[in-house]
Amino acid sequence: MKMLPATIIASTVVLGACAPEPVTRVETAVTVDSASTEALAMATGLPAEAVVAVSRTRNQHTVFYRGDAVTAEQVAAAPATICANTASTVFTADPVDTTGPQFSTGVQRMTVTCS
Repeated sequence: MKMLPATIIASTVVLGACAPEPVTRVETAVTVDSASTEALAMATGLPAEAVVAVSRTRNQHTVFYRGDAVTAEQVAAAPATICANTASTVFTADPVDTTGPQFSTGVQRMTVTCS
């Protein structure tokens, strides 16, 4: 019976020695670029007057657009356009319900993940 606790303690010491050092500092980099509405329209495939903002984190793109300034066909085609601009294909494309009070009236959001 005394052998089991000694084995567990030895395993814990060995595993503890192999574990990576704890993260004490997280480095983040945020780049903000201004882009013309025409450039955003070309990048998303949506009309220039519809695009409010676009963000990208690695392979995930988030597009905010005015719902009344786009057609259903334009919204359906946007993910393929977005991913084609990064030489990738659409992995997922999810419209987000923006009817909550935290969103501006009429602004819709789409999240596109490219692979």
